[in-house]
Amino acid sequence: MQVDVIDLQFQGQNGAIAAFLVSGPEGKFLIETGPESTLDVMQEGLKSRGITVSDLEAVFVTHIHLDHAGAAGWFADQGVPLYVHTKGARHLISPERLLESAREVYGERFEPLWGGMTPAPAEKVVAMADGDVVEVGGLKIKAVNAPGHAYHQHAFLIDDVCFPGDAAGARLGGGDFISVTSAPPQFNLEDTLETIDNLSSLGFGRLFLTHYGEIEDIAEHLASYREAVELNALFIRQRIEEGMDSETLRVAYEAFQMEQAFRERVPPELWQTYQIINGSDMCADGIRLYWEKMLASERSAKKTL
Repeated sequence: MQVDVIDLQFQGQNGAIAAFLVSGPEGKFLIETGPESTLDVMQEGLKSRGITVSDLEAVFVTHIHLDHAGAAGWFADQGVPLYVHTKGARHLISPERLLESAREVYGERFEPLWGGMTPAPAEKVVAMADGDVVEVGGLKIKAVNAPGHAYHQHAFLIDDVCFPGDAAGARLGGGDFISVTSAPPQFNLEDTLETIDNLSSLGFGRLFLTHYGEIEDIAEHLASYREAVELNALFIRQRIEEGMDSETLRVAYEAFQMEQAFRERVPPELWQTYQIINGSDMCADGIRLYWEKMLASERSAKKTL
């Protein structure tokens, strides 16, 4: 099996969003598509490798967020079978709700960032559940539930290779700083930690992050990511308990993230790429919403005692 990393050059940035061309003994397929705004780059990347869309046996997406699956419907519309989590399939077939939500978040930035989302023909969408195994291109691809960042997320295992989507964080430029992928509205601390522990137990020998590329020090990376998730979640909880409002919390979280990045010698231009693909404002909101629900539940439970 061969894994070829295609840099989608999102927003003109190198090493921000990857798609993976996997070659097996009987064919080739993609894991992740990136957004529709990078389709030209994707097609050029395939062409430079002697591949056309019609040569692809399938497309797999770890979850339906636009940076991972925005172009998935386009591939399905070209006749390529599309594999996705059972909870995400209907949103690729009918993406109106997903697009409406994204437009509310991004406003006039939506089109330049994401481009759009072509509805996937229902007959081309294959929903996968936890533990499902399909054979494509002479390889067996196993779906493993990986919630925490999103309920509808899979890590895909092929032999000893793992593609975890956003379940193992974002790590750019080969450095040591790992950005916690905690976009709202589905971030869940307990699920995230459980998923990291599960990934750590699987014993795979290669790890490929959508943001970005192959990770060599797998055990150290997963342990460091777990620590980062706990540290940043605790920071947000403490600020909420101090009564900090959401806007001030965003500023505080960005400063906290920048301090961590500075310690790991992240250059300014790479920090800007982190902000493009996993902005600190968005991540602060995701963790804040999680804690607000949890703290409200704790208060409610105390009242009933």
